[in-house]
Amino acid sequence: MKKSLFLLTAALLGSPALSGASAQKVTLDLWAHWGSEQRRPTINRIIDTWNKKNPNIQVKYTFVPFDQLPTKTLAAIAAKNPPDVVVIDIRTTPLRAAKNQATDLSKLGADSLANQFYPNLWATATYKGDQYGLPFVTDTRFLYYNKDLFKEVGLNPAKPPTTWDELEAYAKKLDKKTGPVYSRIGFHPLYGSFGLESWVANAGGSMWDQDMINPNFTNPVAVKTLTWIKDWTDRLGARNVQAFKSSFGSGAQDPFISGKLGMIIDIGGYAATLKKYAPNMNYGMVRIPTPTGQPGPGTSSGGGFNLEVPVGTKHPKEAFAFAKWMATEGARIWAQEQNDFPGAKNASLSVTTPAFRLMSANMKYTQVNSAPPYAPSYGTILDKATEDAVYRGADPRQALEEAQAQVQRLVNSNK
Repeated sequence: MKKSLFLLTAALLGSPALSGASAQKVTLDLWAHWGSEQRRPTINRIIDTWNKKNPNIQVKYTFVPFDQLPTKTLAAIAAKNPPDVVVIDIRTTPLRAAKNQATDLSKLGADSLANQFYPNLWATATYKGDQYGLPFVTDTRFLYYNKDLFKEVGLNPAKPPTTWDELEAYAKKLDKKTGPVYSRIGFHPLYGSFGLESWVANAGGSMWDQDMINPNFTNPVAVKTLTWIKDWTDRLGARNVQAFKSSFGSGAQDPFISGKLGMIIDIGGYAATLKKYAPNMNYGMVRIPTPTGQPGPGTSSGGGFNLEVPVGTKHPKEAFAFAKWMATEGARIWAQEQNDFPGAKNASLSVTTPAFRLMSANMKYTQVNSAPPYAPSYGTILDKATEDAVYRGADPRQALEEAQAQVQRLVNSNK
């Protein structure tokens, strides 16, 4: 009895010595979307490391394509045959918590782990005060700029833009035309991985009310921000902006690597892409400019993945023990090999590259929002409003009013 109690306590505390001669052997099923040549070896290494230390709690890996993972997970829960642990979109954990599809990990002791993780990431898996997931990896975004192109047009590479006004002034200097056609565009707010909602947060606003229940698309910050993006596009020409974007490729044909863009916003892991495809590129990586030049909690935006224990698993305590280990020690392995930023603070400190140190410092300025519970697919509606204003000549306020009305109807119908 004492030995069994010790083993259970060790499991809940995350000790690698989770098994004993008298313990019953269980096998956990981990579902995730990593199957590529780059990612699969690392997830295999994480699982192998755990399995060697825990012979009585073994983990097997099931690859599920990214776009199928949410629906297959929910189908398995409904069929009462779910995976024991799943790696899933960081923004959607509260949705499953509200529908009793994710296990309440607070009942297994998760609350004591909160200080081991970045607060903004921990909050993505909190629902009504309880914890339904553990942060695994995230990202944060930066402005990358080509220092050689800065020198070419007379800009000081040691003084990148810090405000929106400076960003546009620098971009204008970097713009380059060959006849009537742009051969280089200094910067455009919608090139890269930063959309309207991110720019609104960067300016200190939000597209939703405080509880992420009702849309607030027509707030003054949102209207002003969309107008700013539209004015920028009008200066270049909407057709030029769209045509130029259609020429973008990947790898060596990436628009920033190929010199088509002087500046771009991308995740911290983009530094690894530059290292691979442009090892000699002279570039800078800095905080994204804000309207005032001062950073705030929404200066950057992030996404990522949480670890959840689906409701219905036959081994919730063992699943939680593995999820906790994977979110900390497993995340350390992942960070070292994949350059994705882990949610656990100690795991992030295990990587000492300059890019990782910048990511660590930028986390306090990175907003990671949960999906709104009654309109999780609102993004397609907001994207259309953005495109209508930026590329099709619609009035920004009117476009946002129409989008808000559509999303509000969706919210009302789903409440």
